[in-house]
Amino acid sequence: MTVKQPDLRAVRTDKAIRKAFEDMIMAGDRPIKVTELAKRAGINRKTFYLHYDTVDDLIDSYVADAKADLLNRLRKHSVDNYVRQRGLLIQVLSDFYTANQQFYAYILQLGDDTGRVRRLEAEVTEIVARQIADAEHISMDDAMLVVTFSSSTILTMLRLKTAGKVHFSVAEMQSKIAALNVGGLKAMGNLPI
Repeated sequence: MTVKQPDLRAVRTDKAIRKAFEDMIMAGDRPIKVTELAKRAGINRKTFYLHYDTVDDLIDSYVADAKADLLNRLRKHSVDNYVRQRGLLIQVLSDFYTANQQFYAYILQLGDDTGRVRRLEAEVTEIVARQIADAEHISMDDAMLVVTFSSSTILTMLRLKTAGKVHFSVAEMQSKIAALNVGGLKAMGNLPI
């Protein structure tokens, strides 16, 4: 069996399209038009359409890449490890978000495309919850509650950190969220509860 080698020209073109797109996003260019994107990438419009159907299709490719990255990170550990090791899911999610801050910056700067990020998070949450429900013989509702609580909390806090609204280190954040998961607000120590 022969392994088909990637077309290096197509790979270079795709990198050029993505670089031009990212530069336009960071520069605040809106709306992003294929003509301008192709020009900045040093290609013609037809070449862009050989790679992507629309600019939305290009954006969706970023979301698909992030989803694949997150699922690969999650699959490195067994469901049993997630259940037994408090804070492991939070650690994996933190590592993913930290490694993909640039992706979130690009997508969230588009303004109206935050729904893509929410869909990504919802799809991954459902996949992880299904695995936990099956492995631990609990209801899907209970598994969704566990995964949603952990993932939405850490992702929200990491977004706030990226925006400069909270100043915990990632390690402090992980520790505090793990403590909250186990002990509720009493675990925070000096709170008058």
